[in-house]
Amino acid sequence: MSRDFLGPLLVSLAALAAVAATVAPDGAGPGVTCDEPYHVFHGKRLVAALRTQGLEFFDKANIERNFDWRRGAAPVQAPLGHWILGWTHYLFDPAPDDPRAFSIPAARFAPAAAFAVLIFIVGAWTAGRAGALAGTAAAAATALTPRLFAHAHFAALDMLTALFFAAALLAAADAARSGKTWRFALAGAVWGAAMLVRLHGLLLAPPVCVWLIWRFRRRAARPLAAWSAAGAATLFVGWPWLWTDPIGHFMQYLASGSDRLSLHVFYWGRTWADRDAPWHYPWVMFAVTVPLGFLVLGILGLWSRRRANAANDPFPAGEGALIAGAMLFMLSLFSLPGVPVYDGVRLFLMVFPLWAIWVGVGAGWLASGAVQAERGPAKDAIKDGGAALRLSHPTIITTVVCVFVAAQAVGLAMYHPCQLSYYNLLTGGLYGADRLGFETTYWGDSVREPLLARAVQLSPDEPIMFAPNLASFQVPAVAMCSPSLSQPGVELVGEDRNDPASTGRCRYAVIFNRKADPPSVVGRGKVVREYRKQGVWLSRFVELTAPLDEQSQ
Repeated sequence: MSRDFLGPLLVSLAALAAVAATVAPDGAGPGVTCDEPYHVFHGKRLVAALRTQGLEFFDKANIERNFDWRRGAAPVQAPLGHWILGWTHYLFDPAPDDPRAFSIPAARFAPAAAFAVLIFIVGAWTAGRAGALAGTAAAAATALTPRLFAHAHFAALDMLTALFFAAALLAAADAARSGKTWRFALAGAVWGAAMLVRLHGLLLAPPVCVWLIWRFRRRAARPLAAWSAAGAATLFVGWPWLWTDPIGHFMQYLASGSDRLSLHVFYWGRTWADRDAPWHYPWVMFAVTVPLGFLVLGILGLWSRRRANAANDPFPAGEGALIAGAMLFMLSLFSLPGVPVYDGVRLFLMVFPLWAIWVGVGAGWLASGAVQAERGPAKDAIKDGGAALRLSHPTIITTVVCVFVAAQAVGLAMYHPCQLSYYNLLTGGLYGADRLGFETTYWGDSVREPLLARAVQLSPDEPIMFAPNLASFQVPAVAMCSPSLSQPGVELVGEDRNDPASTGRCRYAVIFNRKADPPSVVGRGKVVREYRKQGVWLSRFVELTAPLDEQSQ
């Protein structure tokens, strides 16, 4: 392995160790989020079906049963992400033959490993073009971006989507550099895998196709054909559900991006339907959730390309245009009227590792002394106590850049283990973001074991309401993963606003501060215990003055 790849490898291994040590929701990790039980259950279901059916798994009747995406019955989900979660879960599954038993922490090792791979490929790809320091900085920027680090803990599709999206994009760039047909076919297969993880993979087609046409002009037909054919073939072969009705099922797959229930998003001080969020939502959310130092370095990386030439351009084959174009396309797409956007930045999470590439380029540019070369000799020195220090000295510059990159880890540590609540200094952190009208927490990750344990201790033999209850399987999964809630006699009841009687007997409530769907008991009763970050409450245990049914009388 080249020395240029050593830095990204070490960063990826360190990140893997850090995430693996904090995946357990009953330990140092974040709480169970509302989407995890769904994905883990379907992953285990697929693996169990293959294990019991063998080759009969691919019979038409079994295909229809194993991939039961009847219109209106369940959302269409491509299977690769569930296969990865399912097989990772199987490695640690204490009851592989019991379909009702599953472990959220076991499946969380899949996104943790995906995060490490993402860090390495982003860093190694950047190092191959801009040098070892740039590659290490790009890897560090990926690892130390709090929202990315947070999603590495959740057994959902978001981290896997970001990994395969970035891998497919970088594979297309490598194929264009080589110019070989088989490389385009290989890149197309990676694109097919990205589509097999999530519909987002399909969104790679416009930026890649436009870039290939721009890059090869009249010679673009062959690479386009190889790339698109391999991608389509991979999608078809990897998803047996498509075999029984290729056109009809593929159209149903396309419709799944918009044919779904509308969710709420809280932004700029008010609640919006996900299709009605302002056009600037993705741009603003990206700008306020990247550490400020990485924003600066990324802008410097883009700025450094304005006068690049064959001697110092890290992307002489035009790959920089592909990376920047893919980022702009994704952010622009989620700016369009009617396109759903919700839950912080997770729907366009793949933009963050692409930005990390520009962070690496900016760091490498600074370390090379490009700034001093443009300023001229009159500004090459800083005087301190009468002594002159040459800024262009490579060791000093490199040290300063490395310290600056490492300093961005402060936000990661301050928000741990709830980095989904991270906001940078442009908002004044979480406290400022709360005052400006941004969502403080949205997925239930802030409901952690210490709060649940205290709730059980203070409310023995009393049912506890959980709110907001975002999905039918959320509360059972929270109870399953909590040692305190799994004790005999403890009952956790999910809030159901359509059936108030179901929680009417509850005198106690565990709530989290999702402003888009606020719990009905916010502001009622006595706050017994709460979990806070930067002066903002994320979750609470509340003792109501009387059971809810008594209060309504």
